[in-house]
Amino acid sequence: MADRFVIVGAKRTPFGKYLGSLSEMEPLEVAVHAARAALTSQHRDLTSDIDQIFAGNCVPVAFETGSVTGRQVGLTLGLDVFTTTLDTACCSPLTALRMALWGLRLGEISSALVMGVEAMSKVPHVSRDLRKGVRIGELKFRDMIYPIEYPGYNPVSVDASDGAEKYGIPKRMLDTWAMASHVKWASANKSGAFADEIAPLMVKKGREKLLFDTDEPPRPNGNLASLEQLPTVFGAKTTTAGNAPGLNDGASAVVIMTEKRAMDLGLQPLAAVVDMAGATDMPHGISWIPALTIQKVLARAGLGLDDMDLIEINEAFAAMPLVSTKILAKNDTAGWYQLLKKTNVNGGAIAIGHPVGASGLRIMMTMMYELRRRGGGRGVAAICGGLTQGEAVIIAA
Repeated sequence: MADRFVIVGAKRTPFGKYLGSLSEMEPLEVAVHAARAALTSQHRDLTSDIDQIFAGNCVPVAFETGSVTGRQVGLTLGLDVFTTTLDTACCSPLTALRMALWGLRLGEISSALVMGVEAMSKVPHVSRDLRKGVRIGELKFRDMIYPIEYPGYNPVSVDASDGAEKYGIPKRMLDTWAMASHVKWASANKSGAFADEIAPLMVKKGREKLLFDTDEPPRPNGNLASLEQLPTVFGAKTTTAGNAPGLNDGASAVVIMTEKRAMDLGLQPLAAVVDMAGATDMPHGISWIPALTIQKVLARAGLGLDDMDLIEINEAFAAMPLVSTKILAKNDTAGWYQLLKKTNVNGGAIAIGHPVGASGLRIMMTMMYELRRRGGGRGVAAICGGLTQGEAVIIAA
């Protein structure tokens, strides 16, 4: 029988607001905290049992030295194994997990630490002119994360808005979904739903040290009327600061092993990774690429949407879950609403935050722990990345 591949640790930091509670910490510290929490979550230290590290990080210049960030994390943990750091935009941590899965399937490794980190508060303004000098005239600095766009293409906020328009999703529905994300988060947080995944940490605020244990971005006390009055941004028709996540800081980490290795170590699997897939489409198609990637991974696994108890689609914008579920429902309105009922049931990135290099693992672990609370089942999580790449993962808990 072919080996199964199981998750034996999954933790993340609380996500911080832009210039918020994590902004005074070095991203290396934040990543190490999440990784160590995942490695020790079964009341033993698995550091010496890790064969390889795979790390997602989109904007490495936020680190003091913006190179081999995963290797920096590994060595800080005392873990001297080969490390791959990669950037596929928001897809990065799930791409890292898919690379780990390749190694496990090939038999080259039997365990891996997979992580993702982003410190958007630490991203510097840059000038590409200083190397050669500026003899006269003003010196211009570029903000690398505002707006998020690529040369020759629209800002991603415009692509999200255009995708919503293409599939007949009005601004009011985008705003309603966004407000619901905050409300669902508040309900889940009140019930303790995030306790399994969050690894609290001490942070500095001025001269004070405080325990940071709850996601910082959610605004559950807002209201739809206020959301609807926000102006659109960057030339988008329907995208506002209210139906998109903010700029955020945070880290996520999981430990994955062959089932045999986990059994040999006496570990309790949290979930099995059934299959993963990556997909691409036209560069402006970020709102619908989660649907295409979910279709691809379901086909690979020989499963259907009816086999999925939960769905997570990262709320890079409200358009992503709304457009993608409408496509998955094949424009059947009743079927679409049924899919929405099991999508992002504890809220999504609009509330929780979207530190871009960490979100892929966050959506997977949020879904995994919710499945476990419900007594088990299967779920699919998908995320879009800039210039329209997508990653999706099916897990069974």
